[in-house]
Amino acid sequence: MQFMQQREHHPVRTAVLIAATVMTLLLGGCTGESPSDDSTATVGAEGGEVSGDAGEQRVTVTVPREGARNGTEVQFRELPEVDTGPTDKHLGVAGLGAPVEISTTRGALARGRVSLSYDSKKLPRGVTAKQIGIMVFDSGLGAWFPLLDAAADPRTHRVTGTAPHFSLFRTFFVKPGEQLLHIAGRGIKMTADAGTTVMGYFQKLITASAVAIVKDLFAIPPDLKCDKPSGTVVAKASTAVGDNSFSACADGDGKEVTLNMVNGMAYPIRLDRLPSGVTVTGRDVLLGSGDSITVIRNVFWMTQGQRIIAGAKAGSVTVNEKMKSARLHGHMDGSAVAFDVLLGTLLAFMPALSADKTWIEGIAQKAVNSASAKEGGAGLARATRATVDDASTSKKPEGQPDVVSQFGTLMGAGDCLLDVKDSLSENGSANKRFESAVKAAQTCAKLALGRVEATELIPALLDSLKLVPEIVQSQIAGISNILTGGKYKLTSVFVDLSRFDSAAIIKAEYQGTWQAHRRKISIEANGSGRYNWSPFLDYDDPSNDPPCATAQPKGCEVSFRLTLTPAGATAEVTASNDLEEWPIGRKVRVSSNVGADTIVFDTDDNVDYDGAGSNEFCGPRATRYCGA
Repeated sequence: MQFMQQREHHPVRTAVLIAATVMTLLLGGCTGESPSDDSTATVGAEGGEVSGDAGEQRVTVTVPREGARNGTEVQFRELPEVDTGPTDKHLGVAGLGAPVEISTTRGALARGRVSLSYDSKKLPRGVTAKQIGIMVFDSGLGAWFPLLDAAADPRTHRVTGTAPHFSLFRTFFVKPGEQLLHIAGRGIKMTADAGTTVMGYFQKLITASAVAIVKDLFAIPPDLKCDKPSGTVVAKASTAVGDNSFSACADGDGKEVTLNMVNGMAYPIRLDRLPSGVTVTGRDVLLGSGDSITVIRNVFWMTQGQRIIAGAKAGSVTVNEKMKSARLHGHMDGSAVAFDVLLGTLLAFMPALSADKTWIEGIAQKAVNSASAKEGGAGLARATRATVDDASTSKKPEGQPDVVSQFGTLMGAGDCLLDVKDSLSENGSANKRFESAVKAAQTCAKLALGRVEATELIPALLDSLKLVPEIVQSQIAGISNILTGGKYKLTSVFVDLSRFDSAAIIKAEYQGTWQAHRRKISIEANGSGRYNWSPFLDYDDPSNDPPCATAQPKGCEVSFRLTLTPAGATAEVTASNDLEEWPIGRKVRVSSNVGADTIVFDTDDNVDYDGAGSNEFCGPRATRYCGA
């Protein structure tokens, strides 16, 4: 038997107490202690009832045999300054009385049932005894938890429930009517009426939270966008089925290039461990992260050296100078769905973590700024793990929600999920596979919550968690396999990366002299070039001739700069003696045919006046004549 003396707590293990951390966040913390009237009572190993007053509330603890040591002195104190507002707002409940501390000044108290009186006059119209309950504060996790077996007696105006430990207790009621709650940036509609029970209300809350977060994975995809297409990195996306449902482009130049991706499928794509030279930076983690859920999701998969691109969402990774050529491989993934179910379940009890996106972003930024993160997936995983472990050793402010250990617990819950991922169904219908992901999430949440001293009844909520597969049926229609079991690979996507060497291409394909009828183009190795031509003259009216017709010594001439990107080659005019037709800044598409030893200097109209000739220019090895 374990006795709780002055409320001792065992340390939270990151990998196991996943849900515990989450519950801490949801329920918020208590701040400040302003004791009012106190009272004490004594109980022994034989058990019995001890009662006392805490302010205006009458408190009774029923202790079973061997539930306390002989001579245990129990103290009751009302703490009206404890702030329960954030928890109440997050959960959609309201307090009936100030928190009451039940502690021991001598001996030790192991277990018992707590009964608190309440003022029925504080109840709004429409609230019945079914909506009245007790919450207990777990100081180790910094969170309030409902005692789900608590029952109110409308005749005696007392509510009684089983105490998992002895610390702070308070009475509350579920707010009647419809209200909009906010969990990690997601709007959750909740409704309570006279028939709603405390247990039923929290079952609905967890389910609604999980559904809202899982729906994150299913949406209308945005357009792929690269503001500055890279001139150094070439990205080519493809899928196993040969469609365009997954796309990618490289954005920017320099030591780091952003690889933007859009997952046009309705399911999350998990990229396998990132290859050398491909990693995740702060921009990648925070891309589209308008809430803490996205950042948490990104950080967790960073601990695996991987990246998740949610269904119908955009995402990115960063390519650094170490990448010469690489292939990214991704696939539809059931564990990503299971992790989001886990997030939705646990964040329903974590208002602090839901709200503290800045702290989570700080963890991500520290991890990605580590030197080892630049090594690729393996280095990224080491850096993120080390950052999370370092953060979990920091000391929380006394009496405040322990966001650090809560986050560590959530990361541990994800680890649990990966350990049990083999339970994901590899056979059966899409709905069956979806249900198997839910069960995997339930397994890990129940394991964590079952280890928390908050209440043994919390796991009962998870037994009732039913994510209706219909929420995704519109997205999975016509596709037979959406989640994967076994090797978790059914529909693969690929992104092939390579370095684009514009200087080498200019030298190999464009440098030299190119001839056509009455025209000549000269291109240097550095991309500078000249275009000279002899215009057709109007002998009947020479005033129609372009000014450059009589220019000396080379007649009409344009200087240009040839620029190559993975998208193609462009010549931009830098100097001209025919500004009407060839103004400074005019851009011309250029292409090459190495086999035929030709280039095409493409313009809106043919460069040869009056449309005679073509835009093709021949090199010295061309086997035919270019021009008219």
